[in-house]
Amino acid sequence: MNYKRIFLENYSYYLTLVTYRRQPLLVDNIELLRDAFKRSKRKYRYSINAIVILPDHLHMIITPQIATDYPKIIRAIKRSFVYGLDSRIKAEAKTVLNTQKYKRGHAGIWQERYYEYTIRDEKDMLEKFTYMKNNPIKHGYIENTQEWQYSSFT
Repeated sequence: MNYKRIFLENYSYYLTLVTYRRQPLLVDNIELLRDAFKRSKRKYRYSINAIVILPDHLHMIITPQIATDYPKIIRAIKRSFVYGLDSRIKAEAKTVLNTQKYKRGHAGIWQERYYEYTIRDEKDMLEKFTYMKNNPIKHGYIENTQEWQYSSFT
């Protein structure tokens, strides 16, 4: 299946990244994930408008200075996170991969694809902010949005 990405200058992008088979790796390795973002920001120019990190996925809205950079930004974050993981975690992740994925260099940490949505107006932005803010509640981690520490909304 061919995916067609939209690259519009001066637009923001709502992105969802999910761990492979929903492994709960992100919150347990939050410092490593933060470092992955810092590294990506040294290489690419973008702002993070909002973010929420759950154990097995994250949602974020970013505004890249160059629209075509957002796939590179995601790739940089994913790679940096994988490289920093403990070798035991990486070995466990590889055991769930099929032979084809392993041969293609899949690390077994992230899903290969990600969800992208181009935010076109204020209504879109508000809708995505609201969804992100309430996502930890939706998944049953908290009852009040202020309780979730892995979010830009607290």
